[in-house]
Amino acid sequence: MRKFLRLHRLCAMLVASGIISLAATSCGGGEKGGTKPTPTPDVTESLSVSPTTLTLAGGASGTINISSNVAWTASATTGYTATPASGSNNGTVTVKASATAAGGTLTVKGKSKSVSVTISAPSAAAITLEPEAVTIPSTAGNATFKVNCTGSWTITLPNPKPAWLTSVTPSSGNGNGTVTINTANYTDKVKGQTFLTVKSGANTKYLTITKEAAPNTPPTKPTGLKPSGSNVETITTFSWNASTDGNNDKIKYTVMLSEDNVNWRSFDPIEATSVMNEEELQKNTTYYYKVVADDGFEGGKTESDVVTFTTGSTKSYWADGEVKLYEVNSDGSITEVTETSRPFKLIYTGDGYTQDLFKYGGQFDQEIDKGIKALFQVEPYRFYYNYFAVYKVAAYSKEAGMSSGATEWENASTKVDTKFKCSWAGGNSTGIGCDTRTVELYAAKCFGVEYDGGVAIRTKLSWSPISVIINADQYAGTNIWSSGMNGMKMVSIAQTPARHPSSGSYGGFEYTLRHEYGGHGIGLLGDEYVYYNTTSYPKDQETTFRYWQNIGAYCNTYLPQWDATNSAWYSDYDHCNVGLTPTVEGANWKTFADKTEYAACNINLHAGSAMYGVGVYRSENSSCMINNIPHYNTFSRWKIYCRIKITAGETPSVEDFIAHDFDKTNSYGSAAPATKASATAPTRRCEGPMLIDPYHKKPYFLK
Repeated sequence: MRKFLRLHRLCAMLVASGIISLAATSCGGGEKGGTKPTPTPDVTESLSVSPTTLTLAGGASGTINISSNVAWTASATTGYTATPASGSNNGTVTVKASATAAGGTLTVKGKSKSVSVTISAPSAAAITLEPEAVTIPSTAGNATFKVNCTGSWTITLPNPKPAWLTSVTPSSGNGNGTVTINTANYTDKVKGQTFLTVKSGANTKYLTITKEAAPNTPPTKPTGLKPSGSNVETITTFSWNASTDGNNDKIKYTVMLSEDNVNWRSFDPIEATSVMNEEELQKNTTYYYKVVADDGFEGGKTESDVVTFTTGSTKSYWADGEVKLYEVNSDGSITEVTETSRPFKLIYTGDGYTQDLFKYGGQFDQEIDKGIKALFQVEPYRFYYNYFAVYKVAAYSKEAGMSSGATEWENASTKVDTKFKCSWAGGNSTGIGCDTRTVELYAAKCFGVEYDGGVAIRTKLSWSPISVIINADQYAGTNIWSSGMNGMKMVSIAQTPARHPSSGSYGGFEYTLRHEYGGHGIGLLGDEYVYYNTTSYPKDQETTFRYWQNIGAYCNTYLPQWDATNSAWYSDYDHCNVGLTPTVEGANWKTFADKTEYAACNINLHAGSAMYGVGVYRSENSSCMINNIPHYNTFSRWKIYCRIKITAGETPSVEDFIAHDFDKTNSYGSAAPATKASATAPTRRCEGPMLIDPYHKKPYFLK
């Protein structure tokens, strides 16, 4: 009874599902009243492919025939594609090899069976091309070459294909064959060149195709060459009449010089029709001279006739790299100084001055001389002038001016092709960078040092400060200290533009030069101006400052120590013009604070220096190292004096310094100079609260 009930419920479920016939047969009582279903016999699956192996060269296709009575899928290993990827019953599949395919498998799967086709690349056959390069005239035409091969081969065209290459036939073959290259008319005046790739399996050869340049009309012969004749200056201008070009091509000219009409040396090509020689010619020498006009295309060079001239013994221009002492004899000759007669060497050079600005007495001379005079107008340089040998070094720049946008020339937004690559940071900054190694190479010409990797040059230049005056109109300036090796102290390079903007109250460039060159470069003084008016001096800079102080730089601070036994401050470094000591008793300038001769200068602890207004001090309220006025404070003058004396092999003394320190009585009046331009008035120099930050051109008043 229980069994019956379960069957009855099953029948109800089947009826509810709509499977009425199945419910009737499933729910009958035994075999009576029902029939058994007839089973469907299984179909035997059939799946085969033909052929079962396939050889395909790179880029080639092949066909596989499929015989089947079921649905199937087809897939290939990497390097090959199968199309279509699926089907049913009988069909075909196309297999395509990629250009680099090297063998694989095609697999066809049915319901339960799977068959495969082995795909292989053709065996590589040796290839030779005859010839391996062809040249076709610029006009429309063709050329042929032979493919020698023991197997099949294919030709691949270049990508992109040049427009003048119209067809290559045949593109494939088996065994030896001849290939024809067809080309269209070619109008470019520069040769065209491309390559065909011929492959047999893994073996590859390349055919070079050169399309001749279209005919070019060369420029006419340069005429009117100068100089000629005799007594030509050893720095002279070479000039000629412009050539013409039938194709209106741009022409460049190359000056060629020879002393024997056989061996020639050339100037750099230029587009202008005149150029000066950078290196001085030999005196009283006959030269041969010609000019080559070149339009830059095949067959586009034309030489002028050869002209001769003979040099004299004079010149009106500086030569590139020429060195002169600032002082010369009345007849124009130079008397070389000795190590003892003028032991302290100063070197002035310029950047952004083109060759035409190097005429004797011209712009280069005038602006360099202005910078030299500016330095020796102030004490202590003025009194100790005879200790200095001042050199001027010429350096030709390709372009006039100064780069800007970054202190590194490579990153400048506006690039000017100058010898020393001086570049101004831009904006409110006064920062300038330069190619220091090239500056050093030119400065070293003063001493006859030849380049040997830089060690000897830097050692020789040690303590010989360099001033780079830049042919630019900008308020800016930077001094670079470079440390060295082998006992060398350092090389100092001060950069200042030769002119300041006409607007603004910063005075002329002489003021900046005294700060950068006289203060930092020669005196090795630190800055005394304040930018962070209410910020304390950062202690984490002390390690860097110790390094510079150890090699002699009067850097932004000295490092005082507290002597608990004697209840006093002292410092291992007594050569800084600014400091951290909180009492005047521990300051380097204490000696002069006690001198009655300097009472008017108010030598004391004046808050603010080295850009920071708190926790760092200077000795006096006004100084060239604050706002570029033509006055170094007393302690700074003392340190400059010490450098001069020690360089000369003499012993400095406070008594000797005071006896010749004529600046101690030339003080400003009670009011500070309103601007740098007005700071030349012979009034009181030691007082005045105004500070001007050279980096951002902002005045600050200390409270």
